[in-house]
Amino acid sequence: MSIKAEWARPAVLLNPLEGEPTDADSHIGGPMLWPIDEPWPWCDGSRHDPRSPGVPGQDIADVGMPFVGAVQLYQRDFPELPFPDGTDVLQVFLCTLHHDLDDIYGPDVRLVWRDSAKVVELIEEEPEPPVQEEIYTPTINVLEPIRFTEYAHSYDRPEHLRDADWPETSSGTKIGGWTCWWQTGPMEFQCRECGTAQRQMLSLGTSEPSGDNVEWSFGRDGNLNIFTCPQDVHHPVTLHID
Repeated sequence: MSIKAEWARPAVLLNPLEGEPTDADSHIGGPMLWPIDEPWPWCDGSRHDPRSPGVPGQDIADVGMPFVGAVQLYQRDFPELPFPDGTDVLQVFLCTLHHDLDDIYGPDVRLVWRDSAKVVELIEEEPEPPVQEEIYTPTINVLEPIRFTEYAHSYDRPEHLRDADWPETSSGTKIGGWTCWWQTGPMEFQCRECGTAQRQMLSLGTSEPSGDNVEWSFGRDGNLNIFTCPQDVHHPVTLHID
């Protein structure tokens, strides 16, 4: 194996494009496949930042808010995701208010892995939070994925390889690949439940290589990176904005 190959990882750019997806599609910002008999995910508000500029004059600390459906990915479209046995859909929800989450300032995230075959009757209407930060609310997009090999950011390489002329790490919304460090990094995260080193599973980007941005923004035009445990994706996730 060549030195360059040692620092290569498979990645999938979601490549969002404006469209009209249904709950049966993979998408960003579209309707979620959610059963009528299952409680919709709610944020308890305990980490809401009361200084949130999008809600002037309102005390949102400890006020519960429904999460917003942000991303839905079917296994048939994205087999690269680590679907647990008996599941074929990953649903990503955002609480679209500012949160003080340890080392990040941004939206909170909830992941749901489900078996689409068990959803018989859909929820009639998805709950909407009474207030949101527009910068965390996605537009509605279909996906035209682009699969490629991604090479480690210069910060992730050993010192003698940092000046190598390799393709830049993508800052677009993607599955897998490497973290596009530019404000911090490199950083390593361990699973809080079992101590295993986590890997970046999904990265939501402010800017897309195609220029068809989702119109959300994280940090200083960075990425919201979601790290999961390779032993069990149900273990607590780590969020990092860079």
